[in-house]
This record gives sequence, structure tokens and C-alpha cells, in this order.
Amino acid sequence: MPCQPDTDPLAIRTFIQAGEEIAYGDPAVTDQQRAAAGRETLAERSRTLLAVNRHRAAEQHAQEGLPADQDVLRVWRPRDPAALRARLGEGPLAVWAEGDLLHVLWQGQADEVALVAGVQPRLWPVRGADDLWEASLRIRRLDQAVIRIMVAPRSPGEDPAGPVSVSDTLVWRGPRAPAALPAAQPLTGTVQEYVLDSAALGVPRGVTVYRPRSQKGPLPACVLADGGSARGFVHTLEPAILAGAVPAVLLVGVHNAVDPANPWPDRRAQEYLPGHHRRRFDAHLGFVVDEVIPWVTRQHGAAAGPWVAAGFSNGGAWAVAAAQRRPDAFTAVAAFSVGVVPGRITDKARAAGIRHYLAAGTLEPGFRRVTRQWAERLQRAGLDCRHHEWVGGHDHLWWEQQLPAALQWLLG
Repeated sequence: MPCQPDTDPLAIRTFIQAGEEIAYGDPAVTDQQRAAAGRETLAERSRTLLAVNRHRAAEQHAQEGLPADQDVLRVWRPRDPAALRARLGEGPLAVWAEGDLLHVLWQGQADEVALVAGVQPRLWPVRGADDLWEASLRIRRLDQAVIRIMVAPRSPGEDPAGPVSVSDTLVWRGPRAPAALPAAQPLTGTVQEYVLDSAALGVPRGVTVYRPRSQKGPLPACVLADGGSARGFVHTLEPAILAGAVPAVLLVGVHNAVDPANPWPDRRAQEYLPGHHRRRFDAHLGFVVDEVIPWVTRQHGAAAGPWVAAGFSNGGAWAVAAAQRRPDAFTAVAAFSVGVVPGRITDKARAAGIRHYLAAGTLEPGFRRVTRQWAERLQRAGLDCRHHEWVGGHDHLWWEQQLPAALQWLLG
């Protein structure tokens, strides 16, 4: 979704995603505030756009295949509510494929419903039913896809600028999709949570540290942005370590900046994207390099040598930028679904020979394009880079599957 408008905070704007025109506005402004000012609300614009979007999607449904430059496209045709209800069975969520079409159906009462994981369209209300919501997507190589479906409804009266809550979820796998990596349940290594008082940030910050079992001596280490998600990554990383596919490694998750009471400005983006807020980015990088790394080295036996910087989405952008600025600390990068990259490779990073493992999904067009462009730039510069793509979207499921492969290559 585009950034917050910088002028006229009451204005409603639109953008195109997967063939659908979507309304958006300043997330700090509610529809109640727009209505009180006599302005068009987000809900009103969305209702107006629904007819336009259905017409466009119906035309796209009538066409065979996908345009050469697209891997996912919204399509639509009128559906029989009774036939759709038969698809649901006992649960409120059904997902099925017909050729290259993936259909998602959800039952429930809501003002609006969106998907928030592997694919992220809004579900449209089914004509003739007040409790059915659907989306149909034409997807290239759907038989190889792995897509997590997470339903996020907005209840009547709920603040559209508030946090998203997920009601139902499942994972859809195509018949030719790669098998899931084994997951450790329970863990044999240790996961410990800490809060460090940071001089650079001026506030405490959480850190999660995973150490494999029965490992003696200093270990290589990987800093993971959005470190509150580290436990999810550990469950796929540990089996790869125990199988000998990945060297024993410390995973150090540095938590992101969170202020639920003041979600805007986005402090996570300010710390992870150097162009958003230079001072906050520099302070966060200083915290990681000058406070977290020495502390983990002393307390948890990390090797004194350079570390791996890792992350996904904005966290992946941070990993790339961190290694460009501090190749003395990071000489390897594992970055997934990177949306923003530096304008150039720094002389320091070029001289240090920074190695990159980069990956993105075919169903996240912008992130895929930027990740690929950075890989091509590194390769033209003669730097070591492995680039991988999956048939899926902007999804923790895929990022957790990719980290073991990244560390296997970067540390092997």
C-alpha cells in the first residue's frame, strides 16, 4: 500500500494491485472524521470502486492466460451462493483450484474482509448473500505454489485504521509444490528473551537469542531484523542444523520499534529504511553493531568475526543497508522480499566482498522486482550473490523456509 499522503489528510486516493483499484487514505484519519468534515469516506469510495473492479475482473476472467508481465491477476464471475456454501463444509474458510484459478471463500459478518499473507486481495461480497466473501486469482504456475491464506475481517464499527486481527488461516499447496521443511517441536536448543537498555536508542529494546544444543566454542552468528519473529524461524532452522545441512549458528533477533498507541509515523520503517529518518536509522544500526553484537559475543559465545545480517520486507532492506554501511560488522546478507535497496554499492562493501542470498516470491510484484534488480546489480559488480524465487507471496511461511538455505550457502 502507498505511504501516508503528505497533503490533505482527509483525501481518498486509489492504487492498482493485481488488477484491482483500491482506495486508501491517511491511516491516522478515521471515516468518522471524514464524514464529520463533509468529505467522502473510505467506505463510500470502496463501494463505488467495487462495481468498476468487478467489471474489469469479469473481462479478465473471459481472457485466457496471463499477460506476459504479470504472474497474478484478479478475475471474477457471478457465483451461485448455494453452490459456494456447499464448498464450505464445516468451516468458514474454503480454498480450491480450477486450472490456473485459485478461489478463496469465507463466511462471516464484516464491513470488509482482506487477505493478509501469501496473497493480499480484498474479498468481495457475494451477490445474493449477506455473509459470503470471495476472491478468484489467476496465478502463473499455480501447481507449484505454496500460499498461506489468512483472513482479516473488519467488524461493523471497527476502526479501519486500527490493528488487523486474523480470524481464519490455512496453507494451500499445489500438487507440484516443494515439500515443507521439517519443523522442530519441541526445540532442543535454547531460546532466551532479553531486554537491553540501549544508549543509542535511548529506550529499552527486546532481543531474542537462540543457541543450538551441545555446541561448544564460539559460533558464527546472524542478526535477524524483526526479532520478535525469531522463534518462528528457529523451528525450521534447528532441524537443518541437527541434520548437518547448516553450520551451528546463533540466531539473534533484534526486536523492531513498536508503539501501538501511536502507529504513525512508522518507527519500524524509520529504523530500517535509511531514507525515511536518517537519525533513527543510524541510532538503530549503532545499537545493533556497537551494543548488541558485543553483548552477544560476551554473553553467548558468538565468534568475534563478521556476522550475517538477515531480514524480510523492510527488515530485508535493513540487512542490505546495514552491510553496505558497516561491512566491518556484516560481510554476509540474507534478505527476503526486499522492497527498498541502496542506490549504489558502497566502495567499502565492494572492497569487503559482501555476499548476498536474496529471495522473493512471484506473487509480490514490487518486492520481487526490487530484489531481482539488487541481485543483478551485485552480479554485475562481481560480488557473490545467490538469487532465488518461489511461487508464493509476501509470507512468513516462505521466509522461514528460506533462512536455512541462505545460511547454508553463506556459512558453508
